[in-house]
Amino acid sequence: MKAALINPGRDQKYAVQEPLNLGFLASYLLANGVEVQIIDELAGQDVARELELFKPDIAGITATTPIAPDAYRVAGMCREMGILTVMGGVHASVMPDEALQHVDMVVKGEGEVALLDIIRDDIRSGIISRPYIKDIDSIPPPARHLLQMDFYVRSKSRIPHSYLYFVPAGAKTASVLTSRGCPYSCIYCHNTWRGTPTRYNSPERVISEIAGIKKDYGVETIFFIEDNLFVNKKRLRTICELMIENNLDVLWGGNSRVDNIDPEILNLAKKAGCRQITFGFESGSQRVLDILKKRTTVAQNKRAIELCNEVGIIPQGTFIVGSPDETLEDVRLTMKFIEESNIESAGICIATPYPGTQLWDWAQENNLMPETYSWPDFDYLNTPINLSPAIPKQELLRLIGKVNILLAMRQKGRVNVLSALKGIVKEPSKVFTIAASLIKNPYLIKNLAGRFLVQVFSRRP
Repeated sequence: MKAALINPGRDQKYAVQEPLNLGFLASYLLANGVEVQIIDELAGQDVARELELFKPDIAGITATTPIAPDAYRVAGMCREMGILTVMGGVHASVMPDEALQHVDMVVKGEGEVALLDIIRDDIRSGIISRPYIKDIDSIPPPARHLLQMDFYVRSKSRIPHSYLYFVPAGAKTASVLTSRGCPYSCIYCHNTWRGTPTRYNSPERVISEIAGIKKDYGVETIFFIEDNLFVNKKRLRTICELMIENNLDVLWGGNSRVDNIDPEILNLAKKAGCRQITFGFESGSQRVLDILKKRTTVAQNKRAIELCNEVGIIPQGTFIVGSPDETLEDVRLTMKFIEESNIESAGICIATPYPGTQLWDWAQENNLMPETYSWPDFDYLNTPINLSPAIPKQELLRLIGKVNILLAMRQKGRVNVLSALKGIVKEPSKVFTIAASLIKNPYLIKNLAGRFLVQVFSRRP
């Protein structure tokens, strides 16, 4: 059997990191004797052309919510070519009946065992689910030789103002994923649906993979994309010690909760090459943090920023406005938190109830679902579902724009303005889309202006 694994989509704002999910699927299938090719539309590959050349027996398509229509379009293309078609990923897992209208099969949950069973047992229809893999060291590292690594290692150059603040301009970068799952239950996260325990790669496996990436692709920086790198301090401590012992000499960043760090682990991480930690601060209002079931405090948010600044690690973070029952006063507390905190970079977005999250269920239970909506609008800014009726969406957009301008004015260092303008006009096809959005919602103008100022005045590490 020949299997094509497809990463659909045409909006390259979603192409910051390589599709490691498909990389793991590919390595697992290869280890079990299946011939595999990864086709990456987000990286610019022509799906139809690659399918014609490879002639697969089966196509596996991944789908997140904002790119679900692209996934369905690609699925239709595959079926027209007579290829058995399977869809997996978060969106298909939480909306299997919808996805099944476009494909022959849907994989619900982790895909390695399920996809191999489909191929070996010649399963040809239905919703397929298999138990999660307990020992994730048994899954080989992602088959990066099948990924468009030349494209992804240049993420900092392609998208200078993503979350990779610590990456020097022009440096090659890569992503790594060394655990699965999260032990927390924030209501906006799909991990609450998964219901699987957190599992970890061994520190030795992590070091081996990073060393291989550095050797094969010349990367100078990496970002750990798991939900919480710092939750298992014992494991992280060993990883850091091995990084130092093996002279890996890479700069890196990762995600953490504010209550999972302390001076000891931060100092060791800094010595091992850590230069940025991204936190989900979410709000400056304790009431909203409690609504989100964050299980953290505003004081812990502030302390995390202070600890990182003391050590010399960039404290980058995200904030959410428009959470359930949030008031304008709650939003003002978030703005005050950002204004008073020693933080230069942050992402602020509107609460978005993705399918499979408790927010989605809450929106349905409270009759907040509109009659019609479009999946691409689930992008943290154009969300069609307003969870905080007390605050008009236009006001949320105005406040987001104000915060973006504040952060832009706080940046140290500048980028070339001409270069920033060139980045905007590289994709002229988007001009009409942007114009239509502005006409529909003029408050976006201030938000876009703020984002542009963030680009113009952004940090140069």
